[in-house]
Amino acid sequence: MLFERLFWSAYMARHLLGQSTYPFRSLESIERDRDRRVRAMVRYAYATVPYYRRVMDERGLRAADIRTADDLANLPIVDRRDLQREPDSFLSTRVSPEQRLGVRSGGSSGMPITVFHDTAALFQNAAHGERERSIYARLVGKTVGYREAVIASPMSTAREVHRFSHSRVLSPNRVRIERQYLSLLDPVESNVELLNAFEPDVIHSYGSYLGVLFSFVLANQIPFHQPKVITFSSDGISESVRRLIQDQLGIPVLGTYQAVEAFKIGFECLEHRGYHVNVDLYPLRVADRDQVMAAGGTGELVVSNLVNRATVLLNYRLEDIAALVEEPCPCGRSLPLLSPIQGRADDWIALPSGRVVHPQLARSILSGTPHVWQYQILQLTATRLQVTVVADSHCDQVQTRGLISARFAEALGSEVQVEVMFVSSIPRTAGGKHRIVRRLESENGQ
Repeated sequence: MLFERLFWSAYMARHLLGQSTYPFRSLESIERDRDRRVRAMVRYAYATVPYYRRVMDERGLRAADIRTADDLANLPIVDRRDLQREPDSFLSTRVSPEQRLGVRSGGSSGMPITVFHDTAALFQNAAHGERERSIYARLVGKTVGYREAVIASPMSTAREVHRFSHSRVLSPNRVRIERQYLSLLDPVESNVELLNAFEPDVIHSYGSYLGVLFSFVLANQIPFHQPKVITFSSDGISESVRRLIQDQLGIPVLGTYQAVEAFKIGFECLEHRGYHVNVDLYPLRVADRDQVMAAGGTGELVVSNLVNRATVLLNYRLEDIAALVEEPCPCGRSLPLLSPIQGRADDWIALPSGRVVHPQLARSILSGTPHVWQYQILQLTATRLQVTVVADSHCDQVQTRGLISARFAEALGSEVQVEVMFVSSIPRTAGGKHRIVRRLESENGQ
């Protein structure tokens, strides 16, 4: 056991080297690393993963035919249904059960899945996190030994991965990031008490939960330990909440983009121009009806995981909607930019005319409405939408209801009736996430 801990400690230390400065390398160098990993992963997938051997043989493809990230488009797009239908066919025959960790998605799409990550990939992912941690460390004022509070689902992937990895390395207290894990299902007042006692330098949670947390703190005017930086993932944060935390409280807010299928896809820098995508590890495509779109076009994200060798996923549809950003970031990082996630593929609003409305419409209306902390749209019928809103204590509900109703009427026309309701909280999924759009028909099994 000691030898194993020494081995993995040295393994992670080796992969940590250069990660903080890697995003500043030239794009050409990053793309060379990306394509080298593409070739290695495709060879590995063909040799050890039943699904990829089968589909490549059916298409007359050899591993040598796929040499760059662009060539990955020659493989079929995989989605959750494929992974649910035949999960074992995506597992490598070279990774034994003792060498992998299974993590389960929160099932926010109604289709929970389990993805296995091999031990080496878990430690590589921990090392790759230094690309974003280096930003937090500068804000905190120290690179190690700081405190981070994570508020998430009790069964969150982060907690499972930390437990698995921590048991396999030697990590002295003086160089360890001390973490506190809290449940977002617990009463917010209990979490505030625990945060005040722990005094974290960094707080990480779902974007929607930050609205709940700071709404409670401000409404009740209770003492609250202010961290040096706040980070979020899993779902978005409203612009009202972000502005409040950054402008009024002076705490930087930074997003990360990650998934059970691909851990370290991207991260936000202090320029807030979007997510820097770790394309050398997780090349992304933006697709519309399975076709690649040009930069700037909005569509579904398709990712290839070049790190994980247990459940191998190449050309995997994430069901998130976003766009690639053409302009370089002023921060100097060469990693390409991705727009904020604009919704999930199943968050479209269907109208009786047959028109479907992008979830960005709801985001633009509600995220930009003053005093709105959280929001959700429930499509009751084809012609009726119910908009539920959590607002701060300064909100004029009559005025805000009228503003939201008028904006939806302008965007959707007279064919849809919109009812605005103010609530104290919005229900979460079983995994603790927050959905922008829900449909009553699908929830009733119709």
